[in-house]
Amino acid sequence: IQTTPPCELAAKKVPSSTPSPPIQGQSVLSYSPSRSPSSSPKFTTSCIPGYSPQAQTLSSSSTSYSSPVSYSPSSSYNKVSTLSPSPTGLPYPTSIGPMESGGLRSRYRSSPIMYSSPTGEEDFMTDLSSLDTFLRNEDEKQHRVQLGSSDSSSPSSSPTFWNYNRSIADYSQMLRKFQYQSACRSQTPSAHKDEADLSSKQAAEEVWARVTMNRQLLDHMDSWTAKFRNWINETILVPLVQEIESVSTQMRRMGCPELQIGEASISSLKQAALVKAPLIPTLNALVQYLDLTPNQEYLVERIKELSQGGCMSSFRWNRGGDFKGRRWDTDLPTDSSIIMHVFCTYLDSRLPPHPKYPDGKTFTSQHFIQTPDKPDTSKENVFGIYQSSINPPHYELIYQRHVYNLPKGRNNMFHTLLMFLYIIKTKESGMLGRVNLGLSGVNVLWIFGE
Repeated sequence: IQTTPPCELAAKKVPSSTPSPPIQGQSVLSYSPSRSPSSSPKFTTSCIPGYSPQAQTLSSSSTSYSSPVSYSPSSSYNKVSTLSPSPTGLPYPTSIGPMESGGLRSRYRSSPIMYSSPTGEEDFMTDLSSLDTFLRNEDEKQHRVQLGSSDSSSPSSSPTFWNYNRSIADYSQMLRKFQYQSACRSQTPSAHKDEADLSSKQAAEEVWARVTMNRQLLDHMDSWTAKFRNWINETILVPLVQEIESVSTQMRRMGCPELQIGEASISSLKQAALVKAPLIPTLNALVQYLDLTPNQEYLVERIKELSQGGCMSSFRWNRGGDFKGRRWDTDLPTDSSIIMHVFCTYLDSRLPPHPKYPDGKTFTSQHFIQTPDKPDTSKENVFGIYQSSINPPHYELIYQRHVYNLPKGRNNMFHTLLMFLYIIKTKESGMLGRVNLGLSGVNVLWIFGE
């Protein structure tokens, strides 16, 4: 603390009944007349450079001193300047600089942080070194209290954390509360999913590179997938649901309520298709779509759910929907199996009959293979989709003795079918046998654009 002598220092006698007002910018100690000055911490004037006492003496009977250093006999010393409210509304001035304080210039301001310490002989300070030691000790004590308290949860909770060089012993209390342990993998989507998607995209690029040299195809893959899902919904699922409702209505009118679609067994429906073919000619074609699982009630209900939303929003690639309050299980077909089945059945109905396949499943018999059967990759004319896994479903493409294995996951079935259709468009002139899959035929190749 460095002070300069005032131009004039005069003793001012103030009545004892009037307390001295707080002085803005006064020093770190304040004085109260309830205790004699001799028992308070003192500063010797000889230790303050640049300061010399005045020749005139102050009256000893005065109860208030206009001094740069005032003090209080309380059991703890507040190292905060007693400041009057500033015009700006701040609790203390924001500017740092010399200010008049009882005739002396206070060159520095104190930090607005509260410190306290008990009164004792060590609190008597006779020079700047003892003052500096006192302040450092108090800061150290305050810091240790905060580290050891249960409220402090991190080192940054201490306002003086970065102020001193500390040893490991200073943080022993804190380190006991924070022990190293391996973290559990988060169940929420994270960067790990992004890395998996990136590797999946790179793997898909490698597979598509074997079909075409255009590596920009994957930029359109999301658009193609959305268009294809919409095509399946509008071309197959919605008309199928309408036909189910129509046939069920005709069955009730004919006095056969036991043959409602979704309630009767698949064998009963096949028998009814033979007997009532003249009356309900579409029943036989409808039965082909339903010949997937014995649980007809679940199948019909799930087809209706998938047809809603315009783009199969309820589609779940590796499972299905809940049924009668029971969660989906492996005894029921997955949504991928349902969509693949209705897609193949639709193309069965569009391809001309083949004498080799009297059951009418021309496309399914020629272009779809399901495990445990395996494709004969030694034959060059084998061109189809191979389902290598049932649960979870996974599909591969067989073309000209090559196996194209696209990345597994929710888009595996759609991307495999897209590659199948893309090869037909680019390498087979849009023809599947004698059927055009373009505008004049099945009209599915529009999803690829120009």
